Amino acid sequence: MTRSTTRSFISVFAAIGLGISMLGAGALETTQAVAPKAQVGQPAPDFTLVDLDGNEHTLSEYTAKGQTVVLEWFSPLCPFVKKHYREDTGTMLAIQKDLKDESVVWLRINSAKASHPAAKLSTNQKTAEKWEITTPILMDPKGTIGRIYGAKRTPEMYIIDATGLLAYHGAIDNNNNASTPGEVNFVRNGLVQTLAGEEITTSTTKAYGCSIKY
Repeated sequence: MTRSTTRSFISVFAAIGLGISMLGAGALETTQAVAPKAQVGQPAPDFTLVDLDGNEHTLSEYTAKGQTVVLEWFSPLCPFVKKHYREDTGTMLAIQKDLKDESVVWLRINSAKASHPAAKLSTNQKTAEKWEITTPILMDPKGTIGRIYGAKRTPEMYIIDATGLLAYHGAIDNNNNASTPGEVNFVRNGLVQTLAGEEITTSTTKAYGCSIKY
C-alpha cells in the first residue's frame, strides 16, 4: 500500500469518526431539548393555553383553588378518541357527569400542528358541539405543552391532584383497540382514589391511540 493510499484511508476513517461524533452529540442535544418534564409524583409543569373561544386557562390557577385537574390529549379525528364519545360509550363525559359535584376540572389539549386538519378551529368547534363537550378544549399548535408532558397519543391521560402533583399518566382504560372501551377505567379509578385522599394504586400505564401530529 502506498503512503498516499494510507493517508487517504486515514482521512476517510477520521471523517467517519467525526461524523459519528457529531451525530451522537446532535442526537443527545435533541433528546435533551425535548425530554418531558412531567413525572408522576412530581409537581406538574404549569402552562397557559387558549381555548376555542380565545380564553386563557392556566393550570396553576385551578390547583390553587384546590381543584383536581384531568388532562386529556385530544384529537377530533382520532378513532381511539371517537370510541369514547359515541352515544353507546360516552366514557369521558360519563366520568365528568358522575363527578360533577366534586372539585374536578377536565381540560382537553390538542397539540396537533397548526397545519394539520385535526387542529382546525372549526373542526374542533363542531366536534365539541356534536359530542356535547362543555369543558375547555385547549389549543397547543406548536406542541410545546405536549412535549413537556411527554404526550405521544390521543387520548393520553393525566391526573393532577389538588396540590399540583402529577398523580397519574397513561391510558384511559385497559382496552387498546379502537372499537370498545375497557373494563377497567384507570382515570375513573384514579380520580376516586385521589379525591378520597388516597394514593393511586395504578399511577402509570401505557397510553394507546393515534400518534399526536406534532
